[in-house]
Amino acid sequence: MIAGPEKSVRRPPSRSQRGMTLIEITIAMAIAVMVTSVAIISTNALTHAALRSAATDLTGAIKFSYDRSIMEKRIQRLGMDLDKGLYWLDYTDDDYGIAATRDRGPVGERPEESAAAAKERSDALDSDLDTGKAEVKRAMESGLAVRFQPDTDAGEPKPLPGGVTFSRVWTGHQEEAFGSGVAYLHFFRSGFTEPAQIELTDGSEVITLKISPLTGRVRAYDKPLDDPDVEDPDGRDEGDL
Repeated sequence: MIAGPEKSVRRPPSRSQRGMTLIEITIAMAIAVMVTSVAIISTNALTHAALRSAATDLTGAIKFSYDRSIMEKRIQRLGMDLDKGLYWLDYTDDDYGIAATRDRGPVGERPEESAAAAKERSDALDSDLDTGKAEVKRAMESGLAVRFQPDTDAGEPKPLPGGVTFSRVWTGHQEEAFGSGVAYLHFFRSGFTEPAQIELTDGSEVITLKISPLTGRVRAYDKPLDDPDVEDPDGRDEGDL
């Protein structure tokens, strides 16, 4: 018996030969998008980590000073040097009140300007040195008129992380936000503080801290806020003057 020619058997193409199906392509693309999204989120989180860390630390300093003013029965103050990117806490046990007239202009206090202003006030008293004015003059010259001292429990002045700056700071005794100089936020014995908006930036993103005058509560916003209405209550009429 003579065998006939062998019939070739066709085998189905392997996965590598037939390529990917539409479903497989769709799944692969979805995975690629997810991986890319995670990478972008992680990169953004790392990029703005310093900004968020600065906002958290500053919020802690505000809360610390607010609580301390109540417990120690004294006036606490948060100082912010907008040009150097520094902030610190100090206090006074003396009677102290914020002036009824709000500070004007976009520039806060500067050390050289403060010294010049103190000298001008002192010179003005030289023209008429009765007993009362002489005592005031001695007090100003010895620094007793506004005797704030560092809160050593809060540590040394703290710099903002690299790349983070104060872009704008407004507190209740200002008519408009400061963009440079030194700004102060006061906390009073009775549990009131000035309202404030402290704007931090790393150059591309902004975080604004908004402080409530009645509770000292801090809320953070991932955006700049409009300048507050200076006619709003600022806590200065609560017996703290």
